[in-house]
Amino acid sequence: MKVMRSLPIALAAALALLMSGCATEYYHTPHEMADVYGTYPLSDGDTLRIEKMGNRAFARLNGAEPVRLTSVGPLEFVTQDQSLHLQFEPLPFTTEVTVERLRY
Repeated sequence: MKVMRSLPIALAAALALLMSGCATEYYHTPHEMADVYGTYPLSDGDTLRIEKMGNRAFARLNGAEPVRLTSVGPLEFVTQDQSLHLQFEPLPFTTEVTVERLRY
């Protein structure tokens, strides 16, 4: 997996979410979210799928049950179960995702 951010920063973001009881959600326009939805083959062989259900975004890793995403920054998310930290970077003709597993 490509790791662009350090683990301490991701853990600090997750800890802030846990301590606050509920995260301050950033607003993402539908145009921004269009860059996020889709299927991402990860470098470790896993597959990440980001999908929309109603007005919420969910992550599904390797076909497992979907887990709701909470926005913690510009195109940056943590799963509701605090297992993944996701950072998306739109590029021409594609979007790159950096996935950090916070717990297994």
